[in-house]
Amino acid sequence: MKELQDIITAWKQIQERQTAALATLVKVEGSAYRRPGARMLITSDGQQVGTISGGCLESDVVKRSQVVLKTGIPSLVKYDTTSEDDLIWGLGLGCQGVAYILIERLNTEQLNALSVVEQCLSTRQAGAVATVFKTETTTETKKSRERVLLYPDGRMVSSIDNPELEAIVKQNIQSVLQQKKSRSQAYVLTEGIAEVFLEVIVPPINLVIFGAGFDALPVVHFAKALGWYVTVIDPQARIQTKERFQESDRLILGTADESTSQMEFDEQTVAVTMSHNYLYDLEFLQMLSTTPLKYLGILGPKKRTNRLLQDLKAEDCIFPPEQELNSPVGLDIGADNPEEIALSIIAEIQAVIKNRPSGFLKDRNAPIHAEQPRLVSSK
Repeated sequence: MKELQDIITAWKQIQERQTAALATLVKVEGSAYRRPGARMLITSDGQQVGTISGGCLESDVVKRSQVVLKTGIPSLVKYDTTSEDDLIWGLGLGCQGVAYILIERLNTEQLNALSVVEQCLSTRQAGAVATVFKTETTTETKKSRERVLLYPDGRMVSSIDNPELEAIVKQNIQSVLQQKKSRSQAYVLTEGIAEVFLEVIVPPINLVIFGAGFDALPVVHFAKALGWYVTVIDPQARIQTKERFQESDRLILGTADESTSQMEFDEQTVAVTMSHNYLYDLEFLQMLSTTPLKYLGILGPKKRTNRLLQDLKAEDCIFPPEQELNSPVGLDIGADNPEEIALSIIAEIQAVIKNRPSGFLKDRNAPIHAEQPRLVSSK
C-alpha cells in the first residue's frame, strides 16, 4: 500500500510539467517475486516510483515505457523465465515464471486505475478496477486500454466497447469486490477471447495503538513504513506525546472512555493495547468488546490477559467467539527490545490479515504465494 501511496503522490506532483507511464503487473504464471497489481510509475525523464519485480525487470520496463510515452500506444510485455536458457535475455532471472506487464501512458482525460486508488485511499473504502489487457476480438490499435472502474461510492464507469464483454465484466467486478480477492480472468466471447485483470483496491490497514510509551514508537515506525494509517491513544494525556509521535497520522489524548467519540473503526481496523496500565487496558478492552476487528493484540503475559478477561466477564463484557485475542502479542522471534518486539507485533498483524500461518517459508510445500490459511486457536 505504501507503494501505491507514493505513486499517487508522485503523479500529482509531476502531471502538470511532464508525462508519465504506468507499468502494472496484470498476470503471473508460475513463480514471480510480485503478484498482480504491483505497479511502477515511470516519468518521461526516466525516474521511477515503485517496483513490479525484485529489480530484474525494472530497467527493461523503463526503456519500453519511453516508447509508450512517445507513441501513446499501450504495450503488453511478456517476460518468460521458465526456460533454463533465459540468460539469453541478458536478465538471468531464474524465477521460473511468466510475468505480463502492461505499460500505459497516463492521461487524466482517460480512464486509469489511479483515480480509483486515490479515492479508496482518501475515503478509506474499497473499490475495484477491471482492465482488458489482452484481446483477440479486434485488430484495431487503441490509444488506451479498455476498463471498468468501480469507485468506493458505488459509481461505475466503463470504456469497454464490446457490449458482451462489458456486461460480464461489470458483473464480475462486483463479485471480486465482495470477495476482496483480485484475479486475472479469460473470457470466451462470440468474437474471440479477452483477458481481464479484475483488481480489488482496499484502503491501508487502520492500526489503533492504545498506549504511548517509548515501546510504541517503533510499532508506529514499522506500520508507517508499510503505508498503514496509525492512530495513537495516550490515556495519560501527556502533552509531550504530541512531539514524540509526530509520525502517527492521528493522536488522541485521553482515556478510552474520553476518546470513544474520536475513534474511527472500519473493516481494515486492527488494534494493539500496550498502555502498561491494567485499569487503562481493562477500560480499552471493554470498549473494543463490541467492535469487530481484523486483529486485536494485548501486550503482556497470558496470565495478565486471562485476569483481564475474567474481570471483563464479571462485568458481563464478553468478546464474541469470532474475535481472536492475540496474547501475548507478536510472533515468537526471540524479541527482547522495543524494536524487536515491534517487529514481531507488525509481522503477526500482517500474517493475521493475510490469513497466513507465519511459519518458515522453507517449510512450505506449496508455492510462496499459494493460499495456505493460518490455523486459529480455539478458546
